[in-house]
Amino acid sequence: MQLVEQHVISKSDPRYAAIDTAAFASKNLYNAANYFVRQSFIHQDKYLGYAEIFHLIKRYEAYQALPRKVSNDVLRLLDKIWKSYFAACKAYCEHPE
Repeated sequence: MQLVEQHVISKSDPRYAAIDTAAFASKNLYNAANYFVRQSFIHQDKYLGYAEIFHLIKRYEAYQALPRKVSNDVLRLLDKIWKSYFAACKAYCEHPE
């Protein structure tokens, strides 16, 4: 079980603008990288791993809008999600019950 801690920040909070901007940039990077991975998988039947997607997207504004460590963490998370998807598909094919 994972525990979640929630912090509610109102729009009047001085940190709100910075957090909102970072969340928006993170969402844009995730969606752009996911688009590249998905299109490669659909059209070329090839999965783009973390290193390949990093080299494709590192010059894009979506990657550069965040600090490098944060951008890399977003790409690593995307890689982990796709690997989990492939593992789930494989497990289902082996035991479809």
